[in-house]
Amino acid sequence: MRFMNDISWVPGLRTPFLNSFFDLVTLAGYPTFLILLLTFGYLFFSSRSFFHTAMLLIAAGLLNTFLKDVFQDPRPAAEYMLDPRTGTSYGWPSGHAQIAVVLWGFLAYEIGQRWAYIAAAVIASLICFSRIYLGVHDIGDVLGGTTIGFACLVAYIWGINNVRLRQLVDNLGHGGLLLALLVAHIVYILVYPAHGEHVAPVWLVGIMMGWVIARQWMEHREVELPGTLIVRLLIASIGTATAFGLLIVTISAPMLLALEGIPDMVVSYSFGAIFGLATAWLLPRLIQRLPIQ
Repeated sequence: MRFMNDISWVPGLRTPFLNSFFDLVTLAGYPTFLILLLTFGYLFFSSRSFFHTAMLLIAAGLLNTFLKDVFQDPRPAAEYMLDPRTGTSYGWPSGHAQIAVVLWGFLAYEIGQRWAYIAAAVIASLICFSRIYLGVHDIGDVLGGTTIGFACLVAYIWGINNVRLRQLVDNLGHGGLLLALLVAHIVYILVYPAHGEHVAPVWLVGIMMGWVIARQWMEHREVELPGTLIVRLLIASIGTATAFGLLIVTISAPMLLALEGIPDMVVSYSFGAIFGLATAWLLPRLIQRLPIQ
């Protein structure tokens, strides 16, 4: 339908203030913000809740990337675009819309309060509209992203609350779970519809493995920061800044290191896993050893 793809009405809404506002809003859907939010939440609020949030976000992100490269739906014309950060990625479904629904929807579910659901709806709506306003997605892209995001959210909540599924995971044991996850990752990478510059996000896949290993090593205990509220905020902020540094290193290292005889995908996956382990296990372990009461 023309309505779904036509954004010729968008430029008429634009003002310098709204351009800056929605450019700021849309940053909440990009990987750097998401990783830093997950790290801070994992350290400061609830490691259990933010572990599940991370698993859901990564799974939704992997699905979104896969679907984009399957359908290869073009974005709106360049004349409408105000966000240069999209690169060569395709339009349908909108990753920002999909991620906004699963992230803020799951956090609202974890909080379980009416105000949280209202806040989640407002934030997700602003992020979704920012993609149309900035001219990088049309209505069809955003509706596709929100629909798939909602399906991912419902499926994940059902999964973590399903007794039989939890028993199956428990029966697998630590080694069995990691093996099953590794097999799933290998299948995802092998069937990924790679073409040209569009390849499987192997580094992101590795992060999922790193986080799962980290939670097993921590025996699923909550991270407990020492000190007063202000001290805990400071520690979590420093930990998040450290994670940002690790993020840069683990993204750059595979491109800088020439490891002969080792496939690039193995290197990228390994560095993703290292980042996941460092943020979800090493950082909390170091923080809890601080001489602070």
